[in-house]
Amino acid sequence: MTNLLTGALRRATGAAMAALMLATGVAAANPFASAGNPLHAIHVHDFDDEHAHLAEEGALDRIHPLVLAALPKGKAYVKYNAPANCVPGRLKAVLSQVSAKYGPITVNSTFRSRSKNRAVGGKSKSYHLSCSAVDFRVHGSSRGLMSYLAANKSLGGLKRYASGFYHIDTGPRRSW
Repeated sequence: MTNLLTGALRRATGAAMAALMLATGVAAANPFASAGNPLHAIHVHDFDDEHAHLAEEGALDRIHPLVLAALPKGKAYVKYNAPANCVPGRLKAVLSQVSAKYGPITVNSTFRSRSKNRAVGGKSKSYHLSCSAVDFRVHGSSRGLMSYLAANKSLGGLKRYASGFYHIDTGPRRSW
């Protein structure tokens, strides 16, 4: 009986992962896939420079918590809803580490123009103006995430907003 349950759980987890990847456009790296295959690597969605925080839910927000919990730990599921080509490698590395430990994440803000930064209430010297900051949401339990980020020496600014977004940047070490 236990083997039947284990097999069913394994199939459900595989189906849940496939549904998650197809529904969100997020794909786990697959060394056997061809370069033209959209499931070859994590997708990066580039938008114009005016794109900032998304007010509406994303696909990962609508996935049942049990499906999120069934995703295997140790793999990164990162979906960019903002330009990613200018984000420093050390921030991308931290995002992958956070995703592998805490579950799928959505990046909602990277670079902002001065006008968009003003419109969302950003500071005049925001690290978003130079694409040296990232705002993201974790789609799973984020218990302990601020401590985890604070222990990471490659980060500067850290902030958890009441709305559930996290901010990290490459500036000097600070929190507000």
